[in-house]
Amino acid sequence: MKIHHAIHASLSDKGKSVVAALLRPGIVVIALVGCVHLISSAALAAPISISNVTSDVPSFITVNGGSTDPAATVDGNKSSNPGGFVDWANDGAAGFLIATFTYEFASKENVFAFELWNDRGQIDTGIENFELVFYDSIASVLDTYSGTASLPTSTSATPQGEYFDFATVIDVKTVDLRVLSSFGVQANQFREVEFSGTPEPSGLLLALLGLALLPLFRRRQSR
Repeated sequence: MKIHHAIHASLSDKGKSVVAALLRPGIVVIALVGCVHLISSAALAAPISISNVTSDVPSFITVNGGSTDPAATVDGNKSSNPGGFVDWANDGAAGFLIATFTYEFASKENVFAFELWNDRGQIDTGIENFELVFYDSIASVLDTYSGTASLPTSTSATPQGEYFDFATVIDVKTVDLRVLSSFGVQANQFREVEFSGTPEPSGLLLALLGLALLPLFRRRQSR
């Protein structure tokens, strides 16, 4: 009977140790997830990686140093230097030429902000009214956002963009930037755009779970 009780006690101790080892990481995960919910979306914001850019502009103006590649608007060059902006003409007597720039994300993203570096340092050529159209991976429209940029007050290229935020749009794969009007009389220009989003919750939770379980794996390897 004493042997039986000793074995039983030993098994109980081992069982308690196993349960404690399993519960400890779980408690850490719960605590970390709670902290994540307390952190604002803005604090978790990150620029979204863009894999492809296209445009329906029939031809770009290069005489002022503008690029012919619409991807120049997401290349990280926010200056007014040659090649750092795009420039296209209005539609003559018919008025402003509505132009669309399509940005494809490297993966699905939850988007809540858009930043625009408007013209290349001239007060009469930048984007005025615009619309963002958000699409999922099968090209269905998820949401739209309409905005109006401020009239530039200086001929110096602005060091920071103009920030526009909106309710988070989930699982976005592609965004159309539709330029609806311009401060320009003859031509239109902008230097750079940037979209901000938050990490996917599933990926974030997996990362937290991995961090919480890491001490347990280390203890097992050291035995």
